[in-house]
Amino acid sequence: MLKFMKKIPGGLLLIPMLISALFHTFLPDFFVVPGITEAIFTTKGTNYIVGLICFLSSTAIDIKNISKVLKKQGTILLLKIFLCFIFGIIFIKIFGLDGVFGISALAFITCICSINPSLYLALSHDYGNKDDEAAFGLTGILCVPAFPILVYSISKSSAIDWTPVISVLIPIVLGILIGNLDKDMAKFFTPAVTILTPFMGWSFGAGINIIEALKAGPQGILVTILFYLLIFPPIFFYERKILKENGITTFGISSIAGLSVSVPTIIAHTDKSIGLIANTATAQIALGVVLTSIITPILTGIYTDKKKIKKNT
Repeated sequence: MLKFMKKIPGGLLLIPMLISALFHTFLPDFFVVPGITEAIFTTKGTNYIVGLICFLSSTAIDIKNISKVLKKQGTILLLKIFLCFIFGIIFIKIFGLDGVFGISALAFITCICSINPSLYLALSHDYGNKDDEAAFGLTGILCVPAFPILVYSISKSSAIDWTPVISVLIPIVLGILIGNLDKDMAKFFTPAVTILTPFMGWSFGAGINIIEALKAGPQGILVTILFYLLIFPPIFFYERKILKENGITTFGISSIAGLSVSVPTIIAHTDKSIGLIANTATAQIALGVVLTSIITPILTGIYTDKKKIKKNT
């Protein structure tokens, strides 16, 4: 099983995620056993696992080499943030909050803002280097619902809550400090990231209902196409032509995270007027999660074969 998972780009994440999604779709209460079982095998443990991996991966960031991480992943993520704000504001200005072709501003912004950090980690582990894996914590900042909520709020001129962003930064900073103060601790913690990857995949899958996702139909497919067309080309061009890198980071951040499915519900709790829109947006985003989780690894495999980028052993 492990050998099979390693043959697939991002397989350590994707296989557990898809199996978990099947359980959530057809046996949603199977792991709802209060206590340890529920914490490990349902979405209740997602924040803990993401936070733990943010900490563990950050211990590998050498302050002496942090400029490399910031120059590559840092600037790539800044470009993505810029694109998300620009496209989010333009979408609302032109189409309003109700959107166009059945795609609301909420669904559109949530999708283009999303990054699946676990897939990034899996692809970085397969095709990247130590610094690429260490940058997982940075992708974690954009993974949490706080980022799309921030973009959505600014795009429609609403109040901003910075608490979720700060919450992600704390384990990252602590990881960097501990890893640099004691290199032995860094060597001890870093390998655990790979071990936790299947658990993170399972946790994300536990929030995906495949049947509900498929109900989104054409709108879910369209918003996925927009996600790729608007975000991928400029970032890929920047990484390949400006940074002169292999392009794997762009593929790694080009997938919609399972956590993003929760964004419409979170916003609906504070804005009751978008209740119906939130339900539709959730289905569209869920389909985007399923599609990008399958498409991105396939595209990565085709690209790495064409460019003869060898998989790490």
